[in-house]
Amino acid sequence: MVGRFGGHGKRSRPRAPTACAFPCLTQPTTAPSLRVRPQRPPVPAMPKYLPLGANDFADARTTPGATVVDKTAFIGRVLRSPARALVICRPRRFGKTMNITMLRDFLRTAMPGRPAAPDALFAGMAAHADPLAMAERAQHPVVYLSLKGVKSMTWPDALETIGQLMAATLRECGIDRSRAEDAEALLLEAVAKAQASPAVLALSLKALTSALQAQTGRQVWLLIDEYDAPIQTAWQYGYYPEAVAFFRTFFGEAAKDNPSVARTVMTGVMRVAKEGILSDLNNLQVDTVLEDEFATDFGFTEAEVDKLANDDPALRDGMRQWYNGYTIGGHAIYNPWSVAETLTKPRSPLQARWIATGGTDLLERLASQSPPSFHADLERWLMGEVVDHRVVQGVALADVERHGHLLPTMLLHAGYLTAQAVRFERGHAIAALRTPNEEVRTALEGLYQGWLADFGRGGFDPRRLCAALLSGDEETVQRMLGGVVRGLLSYHDLADKTPERIYHVFVLGVLSQVPPGYRIESNREYGSGRPDVVLIPGSADQPGAVIEFKAAKRGTDEADAELACDAAEAQIRVKRYREAGVGSPVLGWAVGFAGKEVVVRLLAAVG
Repeated sequence: MVGRFGGHGKRSRPRAPTACAFPCLTQPTTAPSLRVRPQRPPVPAMPKYLPLGANDFADARTTPGATVVDKTAFIGRVLRSPARALVICRPRRFGKTMNITMLRDFLRTAMPGRPAAPDALFAGMAAHADPLAMAERAQHPVVYLSLKGVKSMTWPDALETIGQLMAATLRECGIDRSRAEDAEALLLEAVAKAQASPAVLALSLKALTSALQAQTGRQVWLLIDEYDAPIQTAWQYGYYPEAVAFFRTFFGEAAKDNPSVARTVMTGVMRVAKEGILSDLNNLQVDTVLEDEFATDFGFTEAEVDKLANDDPALRDGMRQWYNGYTIGGHAIYNPWSVAETLTKPRSPLQARWIATGGTDLLERLASQSPPSFHADLERWLMGEVVDHRVVQGVALADVERHGHLLPTMLLHAGYLTAQAVRFERGHAIAALRTPNEEVRTALEGLYQGWLADFGRGGFDPRRLCAALLSGDEETVQRMLGGVVRGLLSYHDLADKTPERIYHVFVLGVLSQVPPGYRIESNREYGSGRPDVVLIPGSADQPGAVIEFKAAKRGTDEADAELACDAAEAQIRVKRYREAGVGSPVLGWAVGFAGKEVVVRLLAAVG
């Protein structure tokens, strides 16, 4: 597997020769009378170049100067799997397309006008030394279909895109429609001319496999990349029922009880459950981030990254902090896209790369409609904590917004969380979830900071708010926090407008903006209670702050907010929060809510 899908094209990177670990074994013998020059420190070798512009396995292997991480052991594992239908789910850009095109090129037999992939494509790789794999080399007709580009905003547009994809797949397979049965020939003719109705298009994949078997005399391997992409898009844009009904037929007719298909292999981000799209398939095996059979086939292992970095300790350690952290089948796995892009710019600062490719749409939708308890968990994940949650292998997208307990499962499969460990209680999987690395953590922080800036109508600056909280600037805190609250309560996508929601979004938004050396905690024991927010300095001679939020039990005007603020102040005093806080001084902040009214009050400093 290699780095993929970028704009760098086919270019090689010059690299210095690798220094020998034992220079005494490589130095020429010199006569005693000759003067030996002092040895210069070895020049670190340049990291390996991974071709970001390569869209599939063959492109990667034929890119001049490129390094391809050998993942061909995946082929043997697929061939040894007893599953008739195999669905492999991994986060975006974790090598799914690379591996499924590798499987295609390895298995696909020669067809009229298209030779089989040359043996040189796999020379020196693991599959070449696997007798079982080599017995299947170039022996099968293959139908390969990628659905990753079906991202239309309307169902008619999505159908048009699917029709175009099927017409292109029909051409690629070189189907001789005159050899198909009459009904299939008419159906395929409509597909080829992009004139197929939705009902005909839903049966087109089955007709294609049947025609290909009739033409070759052999059963077909059906490979579908990113099978769930159009379903997730349909959920996002509001035509989910139509898409589910279509793909239930499209996939089901092609992969279930189809005598023309020998094996089906699908890839996606998550298993789409309960809709009947996959559940009816015979002998189905689903491999997710919670399984171990294909654990090292997607993403890079520690050993692979060490080789790619050419033993550059600084680069390797930096990538470990930013892009490692995924635990799959007991293995530490790196995000391959981020590693590949970093290796093209080894001297550039490490930064979020996978997230920057458009990975926050799902997170934004889930976070904006989730219950306060979910925001509280996100807060803990941002602080590096591990949170136990029940997780499931498959997710029914229609249920996600009604059942908050499914949100961590979605974030796990999407790559925003990883399962540090999994245990089973009464048949349910309980995962110890955490954020995998710095890249994901900064993305989560940025999401909430962006929300707060939007809600504050352009006048919100988390750093200024932190500074105001620590300096006792009551006027600034009142103005900025009031703007955020009014914006939050006006935001139409927030399903739950409780004060707890406001508080958690507030905490998440400012979490990464505290001054250097500070940290933020919430709902931890201080004094004789649990204050909502505590800003803790790294040194006892720096100021700290304690913040308590209270909502009015009734009413929406300023007087009601004043009463709520009184209650917050009383709790700070009675529970002795400031006395238990760290800092000199420790500032107390009481915040009262009533509708869109906010009252902020600074208590006398302690310390």
